[in-house]
Amino acid sequence: MRDLIERVKRRLSEGAFASEAAVSHGIVVPVFQALGWDPAEPDQIIPEFTSGRGRVDFALCSSPRRPAIFIEVKGVGRSTDADKQLFEYAFHEGVPLCVLTDGREWSFYLPSGQGNYQDRRVYRLNLEDRDPDETERVLRRYLEATRVRSGAAREAADADYRDQAARREAARVLPQAWSQLVG
Repeated sequence: MRDLIERVKRRLSEGAFASEAAVSHGIVVPVFQALGWDPAEPDQIIPEFTSGRGRVDFALCSSPRRPAIFIEVKGVGRSTDADKQLFEYAFHEGVPLCVLTDGREWSFYLPSGQGNYQDRRVYRLNLEDRDPDETERVLRRYLEATRVRSGAAREAADADYRDQAARREAARVLPQAWSQLVG
């Protein structure tokens, strides 16, 4: 996995991934394989998953043909404003975890959380800003096949969402509490 991460980082810096398809085939699918998924097995990964609302690039399944994670892939630097589309698909299909990636940046979301899209992001991973060990740890935490199938990936996302919500609430009330204390 570490070699894959370092190769992807190098190729990203060289501008090697010129399209969404290049990101899908050169980054996302190899990451799936490194995390224990078999891209040739339609009971595990459904490319171009179609719902009544549209199409998502990949669905990772916790059991045969039952999506547990939706992944939307965009071209490098083109992932802004794609979260609305992804959330709509996840909401209508009851998928508990979503990922939006352009290959360089990976945003992990808990669609059932409260607040705006950014409030429901449980982790933002930028491959260029993180060392390979941290990158591997995060990708395994949320996307490793055995963790998705066992429910551990969902539990991790739930815990991370609760921690972030508590931090946001503390940041909101702390200034007022400090002002009252000083006053």
